[in-house]
Amino acid sequence: MAQPSPVKVLEVCRVAPPPLSPDSTTPKSLSLTFFDMLFLKFPPTQRLFFYETSHPTTTFLEVVVPKLKHSLSLTLQHYVPLAGNVTWAPDYSKPIIEYVEGDTVLLTVAESESDFYGLSGDNFCVAQNFNPFLPCLVGSETQLPVLALQVTLFPNVGFSIGYAVHHAVLDGKTTTMFMHSWAFICKQAGDSTLAPELIPMYDRTLIVDPCDLETKHLNFWLGKDGPGNKSLALWDMKARPDAMLGTFLLSQDNIENIKMWVRFQWEKKQLQKPSFHVSSFAITTAYTWVCLVKARQIRSEKVYLGISVDCRGRLKPPAPPNYFGNCITSVIVDADSDELAGEDGVAIAAKAIGKAIEGLKDGVLEGKGDMISKYIAIPPDRLFSIAGSPRFELYKTDFGWGTPRKVETASIAKTGAFSLSDSRDGKSWVEIGIVLSKHESEAFVSVFTSGLHKTSTHA
Repeated sequence: MAQPSPVKVLEVCRVAPPPLSPDSTTPKSLSLTFFDMLFLKFPPTQRLFFYETSHPTTTFLEVVVPKLKHSLSLTLQHYVPLAGNVTWAPDYSKPIIEYVEGDTVLLTVAESESDFYGLSGDNFCVAQNFNPFLPCLVGSETQLPVLALQVTLFPNVGFSIGYAVHHAVLDGKTTTMFMHSWAFICKQAGDSTLAPELIPMYDRTLIVDPCDLETKHLNFWLGKDGPGNKSLALWDMKARPDAMLGTFLLSQDNIENIKMWVRFQWEKKQLQKPSFHVSSFAITTAYTWVCLVKARQIRSEKVYLGISVDCRGRLKPPAPPNYFGNCITSVIVDADSDELAGEDGVAIAAKAIGKAIEGLKDGVLEGKGDMISKYIAIPPDRLFSIAGSPRFELYKTDFGWGTPRKVETASIAKTGAFSLSDSRDGKSWVEIGIVLSKHESEAFVSVFTSGLHKTSTHA
């Protein structure tokens, strides 16, 4: 017998941007750059923002929801492409982002009696429990929406805002800029003026493609499902039924202790000290990667770590921080799982990660023509990847009812990535989101905590 849904849908509505003025510079259509084309069929990014409030249902529907709708509409006048669709008509040589007057963003309003604090805590939670609070992108093989939203009330306790975004239109930096803009306008009680850093820059001429990566990516997608196949259907990646999501914190003190431990291992093994700076990011990802390899008990195998890199400041000439669209590339680091599981595993991982990032100085787009093929060739159970960044400042997304109690990157349940973000308390350097089976999650807790104890004792 089917279980009843944990959410009750109260309203399904469509929110449109105000009519564009004749002098508006916001484009109605945008070409996909080679950065965008890389993610053409990737599954959507889905996140949940949980806000702790004491609104009863009536107040929520009469005050909060209208305010969210109105501010969303005003925000969309700056982000018109988000109300449009990714379109690949038969006579188009490549897909485009297109807004037609009357296009809207689908917004679902729901209510739930589920455990708000259980969902918004740090302890491991069954990944499927988040699905009812997440919207989906529903379209056809020739047209898919860019954005869908869902607001869910937990009466007298709090509410969540969930989004699904098309990865071929937005990277994490642009998506976060939109969420910050929506929150900013909502908090300003209807004033649609944005701070300069939140106004999107749409100039596609900023993105130069000297290696013709657009053609390489386009040809890959056209040949993937048969020659000339123009389907926009996204990869249908499903989470394991036993997948669980959990959150772990690393403070700046933790990071510094791990750095000292890494230096100690280099000296102990008489490894040559790297000539490049080993950043907090490199230490965090190295420590998490090693803990995951140990928790999953991967033995005698080569394992890989895919690292996304923001190219905006690395391009020549650089693109501004508020550039709208994807502007990321990736580097792949590999190591022997037995070495990572050893005493100096974190030192080995940190050196490999730091070296790979340092290598980007020679040219951020060098050798990136077959990036999709490289990823596909790696066995999925040996590939680790990263979603998000502490630099996005997700916990500063305040709509006027306070900062989030929790931000959950729910889509990692499908991709298997681990997520990085700033922290709720503002004191820890990073929150790490992990997806594992129940057995693996218990092992991860043990490995993660014992590792921190070891490095703090050494420090």
